Amino acid sequence: MSYITRILFLLGIAATIFGVMESMLAFNGTSEPEEVTLTALGQPDGTDNVHLTITDFEYGEGVVFEEKKNGDWNQIWIPLVLPGETWTERPIVANTSAVKNEADLERLVQRRSLTGVVTNISKGLGGEKKKQFNMMYPDVNLDEALVFQVDRRFPSLLFTIPLTLVGVVLLLVAAGITFGFFKHKEKPSTEHQMDSGSAWAEESDNSEENINHRSEDRNN
Repeated sequence: MSYITRILFLLGIAATIFGVMESMLAFNGTSEPEEVTLTALGQPDGTDNVHLTITDFEYGEGVVFEEKKNGDWNQIWIPLVLPGETWTERPIVANTSAVKNEADLERLVQRRSLTGVVTNISKGLGGEKKKQFNMMYPDVNLDEALVFQVDRRFPSLLFTIPLTLVGVVLLLVAAGITFGFFKHKEKPSTEHQMDSGSAWAEESDNSEENINHRSEDRNN
């Protein structure tokens, strides 16, 4: 497989997966965020809309950090809870990559409402994060926890569907190159055509010579 073909495969796979995941989010939400209280969202039969503005909540004390090599925070996960740090029946965990340090975290916890997208379709809490939260909240079952990505832009089908199609086309092109579907058929060589023409010419000349011989025989 050539270098260019590998790049086409990688780009095609990335575009297709990202496009499908984003499309699924778009199909499961509304263009305008639905406003919902944490209590309502935390019910087992709470809204299935992934584009939300959550109100009437508090922030949990336990925070999980993902750090960069330089010590800055790459992203954080923080529980959204009821008064008394009581978890809802369906746990809600906010996630953001905009909080880089303590000052950013302080500004976040001052917000009384959060708008964003529930990303479980493409990005759940993950086993490692569950373990970290279980150390702080051993009595909370996070298997069905909703991950709410704060300030995430809601995807548009006008972007996600064409992106998915581009990914599929790239995969088809890469596959076609790999399996030789785009190879040109070889045309007959000029030398072969000329030889064929010469053979016909010789045959024609021999025919004329035979006719002349027959005429001479009749005259004799």
